[in-house]
Amino acid sequence: MKKTALIVIAYALMLSIAVACIGCGAPNDSGDSAQDTAASGNSATGNSSSGSDSSGSNSSSNNSSSNTSSEDTAPAARVANFNADRVIAVYTREDGSGTRDAFVSITGVGGDMYVEAIVNNQTDQILTNVEGNETAIGYVSVGSLNPNVKALEIDSVYPSNETIIDGSYKLQRPLLVCVNSDSEGNPLVQDFIAFMLSAEGQDISATKWTKIDTRAPAYTSGGMSGTLKVGGSTSVDPLMQALSQAYKIYNPNVVIEISGGGSGTGISEATSGVLDIGMSSRALRDNEKEALKSIDIALDGVAVIVNPANPVTGMSIEQVREIFTGEVTRWSDVG
Repeated sequence: MKKTALIVIAYALMLSIAVACIGCGAPNDSGDSAQDTAASGNSATGNSSSGSDSSGSNSSSNNSSSNTSSEDTAPAARVANFNADRVIAVYTREDGSGTRDAFVSITGVGGDMYVEAIVNNQTDQILTNVEGNETAIGYVSVGSLNPNVKALEIDSVYPSNETIIDGSYKLQRPLLVCVNSDSEGNPLVQDFIAFMLSAEGQDISATKWTKIDTRAPAYTSGGMSGTLKVGGSTSVDPLMQALSQAYKIYNPNVVIEISGGGSGTGISEATSGVLDIGMSSRALRDNEKEALKSIDIALDGVAVIVNPANPVTGMSIEQVREIFTGEVTRWSDVG
């Protein structure tokens, strides 16, 4: 257990260093339409039309789900000078994203996403664009939150480990991996998944996400060797990176290659056998279950985020739906 504690402490230290190195972007103070207010951030990191999954890793931070409060972290002057009459710049993930799938399902947005919403193919793009635009709103994995954006209370509940576990924070979903029948019989795949579900693996999940098992058994290394190909969800990616680093301490002869691409890519390439393990932040659909077995490895909330200069600290799920369907387009109309 001393070895496990050292691994978790080392990972937490790496997260703290990463947060300290994150740069700040200048906010966009102007905007007469959603496209105009999003223009500066979108030109560098966004996509103006819906696209397929693309690879990318998420921004890392300390455990935002438990350590970040809903209090505004921007200078008071910026908040006081916020112009609520400006158009809301709406940022969304692409079709096929597990985060989008969970978000539109729980909020009731469904297939009615605002036509002027700016589509981003990666979690990092959403974070960067919201950080750089005072009128922006978006959504990301709670495990990907950083100090440069502000997560909102939803129905008066802030996303945290406690509110995700007790179910009071409604915007949540499991993070999972999936394998086809060939991979399911691979001893190295079996052992790595066993590590994910072990006490050691769940302790790593708890650094930024939420455990699915508080009574998980301890991991015993079998001295494994070989190479694994893992890919898919950009929301699961930072968790998988941390799990793989810890696993290789116990099994130094194992190589784990991790790629992004989104949940849809992880599911399709696990089905075809391109990947040994697929990563997804949405549940498998009925037709996908015919070829794949899924294993939940952590719980994660979906945080609705705004720029820290925005004085809004919370919304109802209905208000979120109205903004992301285009029924409400100005911050002055958000009650």
